[in-house]
Amino acid sequence: MAPPPARLGAPVETVMSRRVALIRDQIAMSEVRSIAVQYDFNGFPVAADDGRLVGMITKGDLLRVVQASMADPTVWQQPVTRWMAHGVLALRPSDSLETAVTHMVESGLRSLPVIDERGHVVGIVSRNDVMTAIEREMWT
Repeated sequence: MAPPPARLGAPVETVMSRRVALIRDQIAMSEVRSIAVQYDFNGFPVAADDGRLVGMITKGDLLRVVQASMADPTVWQQPVTRWMAHGVLALRPSDSLETAVTHMVESGLRSLPVIDERGHVVGIVSRNDVMTAIEREMWT
């Protein structure tokens, strides 16, 4: 098997978005809903008070809350920790684009948080970020 193109060896930090809509772990799902409408992202990292990544909440998770709210509207007052994904797959800034592509393909996730050595969120990489970088670097 041929090695990946050299440009897929570029670090994730060269394409990640440093503007992250970070969700605090104690907020209610109604607040998450408002943030998701304000920022049209597919997923949002959830962080503890100290900034450490503790989960991810996606638009898919919000749809599960919408469905649950049809029977019980009070679910919107539940904390984000009740609905978020725990044990989140994350990248480091120095991880390669190849690693990002592999994780996205194998997990089916549309975006991955990028964390520093302390577990603090420093960015996020979306499928669009990766595809734009690949298009720009490999096929132009």
